[in-house]
Amino acid sequence: MNRQLNENRITALYCRLSQDDGREGESNSIVNQKALLNEYARKNRFKNLQFFVDDGYSGTTFDRPAFREMEKMIENGEIGTVIVKDMSRLGRNYLQVGMYTDIMFPENDVRFIAINDNVDSAVQTEFDMTPIRNFCNELYARDTAKKIKSTFKMKGESGKHLTTNLPFGYIKDKDDKDKWLIDEPAAIVIRKIFNLCANGFGPLQIAKRLRAEKVLIPTAYYAQRDGKLYERDPFNWDQKTVAGILERVEYLGHTVNFKTTSKNYKSKKRIQNPPERQMIFKNTHPAIISDELFETVQKIREGKRRPTATGKISLLSGKVICADCKAKLHYCTTNGFEERQDFFTCANYRSNMGSCSAHYIRNVTLCNMVFKHIKKMLVYVQQFEETFVRDQIERLDNAMTMSISKAKVDVVTLRRRDEDLNTLFKILYEDMVSGRITAERFDMLAREYEQEQKELKVKITELDDLIENGETQTKDLKQLLVNVRKYTDPQELTAQMVNDLVDKIVVYAPDKSSGHRRQKIEIYYNAVGIIDLPTVQEDDCIALHGRCKGKKIAV
Repeated sequence: MNRQLNENRITALYCRLSQDDGREGESNSIVNQKALLNEYARKNRFKNLQFFVDDGYSGTTFDRPAFREMEKMIENGEIGTVIVKDMSRLGRNYLQVGMYTDIMFPENDVRFIAINDNVDSAVQTEFDMTPIRNFCNELYARDTAKKIKSTFKMKGESGKHLTTNLPFGYIKDKDDKDKWLIDEPAAIVIRKIFNLCANGFGPLQIAKRLRAEKVLIPTAYYAQRDGKLYERDPFNWDQKTVAGILERVEYLGHTVNFKTTSKNYKSKKRIQNPPERQMIFKNTHPAIISDELFETVQKIREGKRRPTATGKISLLSGKVICADCKAKLHYCTTNGFEERQDFFTCANYRSNMGSCSAHYIRNVTLCNMVFKHIKKMLVYVQQFEETFVRDQIERLDNAMTMSISKAKVDVVTLRRRDEDLNTLFKILYEDMVSGRITAERFDMLAREYEQEQKELKVKITELDDLIENGETQTKDLKQLLVNVRKYTDPQELTAQMVNDLVDKIVVYAPDKSSGHRRQKIEIYYNAVGIIDLPTVQEDDCIALHGRCKGKKIAV
């Protein structure tokens, strides 16, 4: 190596400290590393000294700002020597460390020194221990990562918050860092976003409205709260941010742990965990959004509606379904259309697939038909609520003939038997070991117990599903009644009304066989589906005797 060349270039004194290294004590501190490197460099008469410091960065990754700066200067020929305290300061990934020490540094005529490991690339030794040290450093990193992951897992499974970045709308309690409190000024914005969505606004429209009203984005709000300067556009809301807020379960007061994971301890890329691997702990902090509003928004989000080029969206967009191919009906409009000209048409017909007919229906016509039926439904349910509820309970699945209370008792009994079988297994094994029963007898009884346990688990799962289904249907029916009571005498159809009451609207192809255009629709209400409304004569009958047989009103 050209010593004269190195003397004319910079001597890089590289320091690194991760959070885990910091726990080991003061010897690894940046201050001590600097002192050691500076003393060594001056004692050995290195010139043009320059420190490169990465404080708080793991050795398993080389994507560190100071290291990247040093790497770039090496490639430009500005650095002749790199000195570190020991090999672990350079990194804990032995393959990448080897790439730098064996390839990059030599190719760029860079001398490398690790003081405490007695490594100096300018001094050739017969048996070089450097690769072994690098491998040991990686084993240390792997072991540390495993311990951290185990601790992290235990904390997450206990229901404590794992995230250090609180959702917009919450702040940490000054006296208890694990406790979340509502940040009311930010919570007002969260409630506004959810209410706008429930009233028919999509994420893009909500973002535009927040920008127009000059509502601070989260990062700008934090900067203002902390007395810092925010140099970018403080009102630059985008639909991605809004959509992310609308999906956060934390606003219900629940903790969601293990939302993301990584491939291994070397990778810093976070990957979304599937829902079954996430853990939700309910009522761990104050809620900003009610369950009812959150569920309404999620139903709307399930049928995401893409805004038209004009920015207009029908009150019914996302809920209109083709009766024949089951595809959604697209809402169509242009700037040249009057409101009465906007229409819905089948998505499959519109895509020229030829698999379905147009199912064309004007938006204003459909809205009028839906509003007319909703008004009749409201009058009927509000007047005959007891009869309506009884009718809906009778329509529940046959599986619901077994009462939920009986199912709960059965589940307790079956689970107790499952625990008894586990105890019997232990006793059976002890009897075999002690010689009280033969191995053949043990195998026979064990197989019988195992088969019984499998059957028990199937029955328990079925009963759990039955209980959950029954409770969900009862809860949904109660919520529908709450929503019905909200609208005593509506004067117009609103997005909130549609979302509170309507699940979907099925549109049939028009029938022209009579010489007149007639088109049938079916309205499926939340929790109950189609509601058969009685005739005027039936109303009188119900008032006197309860529900009676008769013709139903067709929409």
